[in-house]
Amino acid sequence: MRLLLVLLWAFCGAVIARPYDPGFAIKAGGFWADVDSSFGAVLTGNGDPIRIDFESDLALEESKFSPFIELTYRFNERHMLGLNYLTLHRNAETVRSEKSYEFTWEGETYQVKSGAFVNSQLDIDIYQIVYGYSFVQSETYAVLGTVGAHVMDIDARIGGQLEIVSDDETTAITETSAIGRLTAPLPNVGLTFAWQAADRLLLIANAQYLRVSFDDYKGRLLDLRIQASYYFTKQLALGVAWQDYGVKVDEERRFSNVDVKFDYRGPAVMLIYEF
Repeated sequence: MRLLLVLLWAFCGAVIARPYDPGFAIKAGGFWADVDSSFGAVLTGNGDPIRIDFESDLALEESKFSPFIELTYRFNERHMLGLNYLTLHRNAETVRSEKSYEFTWEGETYQVKSGAFVNSQLDIDIYQIVYGYSFVQSETYAVLGTVGAHVMDIDARIGGQLEIVSDDETTAITETSAIGRLTAPLPNVGLTFAWQAADRLLLIANAQYLRVSFDDYKGRLLDLRIQASYYFTKQLALGVAWQDYGVKVDEERRFSNVDVKFDYRGPAVMLIYEF
């Protein structure tokens, strides 16, 4: 009985997890993401521009669980460096096309006829590097300004009964795959507020935003998060958050005017380990 009381006292005692103590932290979790993605094409015959939607036209899932991992290193109470990775990979079974259209990816033009069977895949990987400086610091709270960059890596594939359009406007029927790749950098700035509300409870509010346009790219990033972390020990914590996360990228020339919108608004859960 005495041993049990000692263990309970050790578990329930104060942890004193001050905001942004120096050291490493690993955070792993996930949420359900909604994705809206499409690419530019033209109707076969009259050349009218249209959008082909990966979700409604090619049967990709509109919502899927998206895991993430974050690694941060706090040099001291003022400086922080973070690396984040978020991924969402989807593929669809073969569907019958309801329209005839042509599209150009990576310099090659393809034609899909009405009634042709096609399958698709769209992989999105988002990487972030961020530097934070704590310009307000106390025993119980900290305010950080952050600068960084997101890199959105998109790999799209359409396979099945595609026809490759040659320069002399003839086509060759083939069972092939169209592959398009796009890497879009998105710099961002942000602000983070951390408050140690209790010995075991750390509350964090974070905001990142940027809208950018350069060359043939347009991009927008919005990341709002309110997070509560409960520390079971000084190193291990469980975090729950409400997050509004959105990345939108348009590429207007090389990749046939691809348009990918990655959105999530709702709860997220994560496990945190600090050392």
